[in-house]
Amino acid sequence: MFMANTNINEISKSLETLYLDGKFDKAIDLLLESKSQLSAVDFHYNLGTVYTKMGDLGPGRYHLELAMKKGYIGSDLLNNLTVIKSKIQGADLSLSNDLGDQFIGLMSQVPVSYAISITLVLLILSILLYKFKQVKGKFALSILLLLSLAPIGVHQGALAGKTFAINLNEMKIYEGPSAVYDVKATIPGGLKFILGKQDSEWFYIDHPVSLAGWVKKEDIGLL
Repeated sequence: MFMANTNINEISKSLETLYLDGKFDKAIDLLLESKSQLSAVDFHYNLGTVYTKMGDLGPGRYHLELAMKKGYIGSDLLNNLTVIKSKIQGADLSLSNDLGDQFIGLMSQVPVSYAISITLVLLILSILLYKFKQVKGKFALSILLLLSLAPIGVHQGALAGKTFAINLNEMKIYEGPSAVYDVKATIPGGLKFILGKQDSEWFYIDHPVSLAGWVKKEDIGLL
C-alpha cells in the first residue's frame, strides 16, 4: 500500500484507487505527471511499490532504494525489498558470501540522516553524563565523545568513494567496455552492486566479485 500522507489530496486518493483497481500503468503515469507536486520520498516509494506489484523488480528496487536513501525506512518499504530479494535469481551485494559486501550493503541502506541523528544523541548523552557527574574526568568524557562519533564515522567510512547501482532490466555483463567483447553473464533485473572505473558509456562492476565485468550505462540506475 501507499505511504500515508499528512495531507490527503486528490493525487494520493487517485493513486490508491488505481493501485487497488490493479491499474498499475495508469498509476505510474499519474506519478510521473505529479512528480513536481510530491516529495522525493513519496514519489520514489510509491513508484517503487507499483513497479514491485507489477513484477518489474529492477525499477521497483531502484526507486525503493532511492526512497530509503532520501531518508525513509519503514516496515512497508523493507517488506517490499525483502519480496524483491526473495525473487532475485543471481548474485547480489546483500546476498554475497563476502562479509565485507554484506556490511557495505547494509550501510548503504542506512540514510546518512539516521547516522547523524544517532551520533548527536550519543554526544548529548555523553555531555549530560559528564554534567551530572556520572562520568568523571575530562579524559573519560573525551573517550565517550570519540565513541559517540562512531555511527557517522563507520557509516561514511564504509561508503566513502563507492558508487552503487541497480540494473533496471535483464542485463549482459561483458569482459570489456564494448559490445564486441564476449558476454560473461546475463543477469536478471534488480541486482545491486558497486561500480568501479568508467570508460565512456561503460561501467565496471567491482563488487560482488561474482558480477565483475563491464556493463552499459544505459542499463543501470545510479543510487
